[in-house]
Amino acid sequence: MTESKGTIFIMDDDLALQTVLEYALRSAGYNVILAPDGQEGMRLLDTITPDLVISDIMMPNMDGVEVFQHIKGRLQDHGIPIIIMTALNRKPWFADLEAEGAVIMQKPFEVDRLIDMIDLTLG
Repeated sequence: MTESKGTIFIMDDDLALQTVLEYALRSAGYNVILAPDGQEGMRLLDTITPDLVISDIMMPNMDGVEVFQHIKGRLQDHGIPIIIMTALNRKPWFADLEAEGAVIMQKPFEVDRLIDMIDLTLG
């Protein structure tokens, strides 16, 4: 059995995107943990330590910006990168998130490009 390249934690309310990312990342050798929204994601982060977090911006209950503000210090202290996905056109406040350490990924994107980015980040 092949050793895992790491654990990727995905918070997104889009079940189709979750499914595609889970399949692609597992095929690329990663363990994947999913949460349907930021609130559930926050609960899960109390019990898991992923190697990388991917969060959508627009989610019910707690959006990705709120999640990022809550988790950035704790995760970044441990060197855990955070990728924020968004279908929004580039907003001026994206620069603030990037300055605080987030990587912004515009949707739609090529899954292979995301996996390459993750491989480089965690490699």
